Amino acid sequence: MELASISSTAILAAAATDAWQTMRSGVAGLLRRHGEGRDGNGEPALLALLDEDAAALEAVTEDARQAARDELADVWQPRLAGWLAEHPQAAAELEALTTRRAGETTSNVMHVNGHGTGPTYGVMFGTMNIGNDRNDAS
Repeated sequence: MELASISSTAILAAAATDAWQTMRSGVAGLLRRHGEGRDGNGEPALLALLDEDAAALEAVTEDARQAARDELADVWQPRLAGWLAEHPQAAAELEALTTRRAGETTSNVMHVNGHGTGPTYGVMFGTMNIGNDRNDAS
């Protein structure tokens, strides 16, 4: 039940943010790999519900969004707990997906390391080191 609580909070923390598509993709892959039932569009049924809730969060004002996330997390905790009871082999994968993403989507930390005289790029969900060691004569 603890994993379901942590995961529901992490998944919904990404909804209505720039991190949503990355989280949605991870959840979709997890559901597909572990045989989640499909809806009429061929998508995992839980994913369709999650998409509806993410759209509902988008429609809420930013001031009310956290309260809406908390309410939805309470709804998603028993859903995920039930899914995990049916697919216990998916627990480690769900934990890896949601505990990694939870810190990344809520902390807003970005690591950027630039070397040389080239441009420096920022990356979400990881660290990228770019060195510009190229010597152009032009």
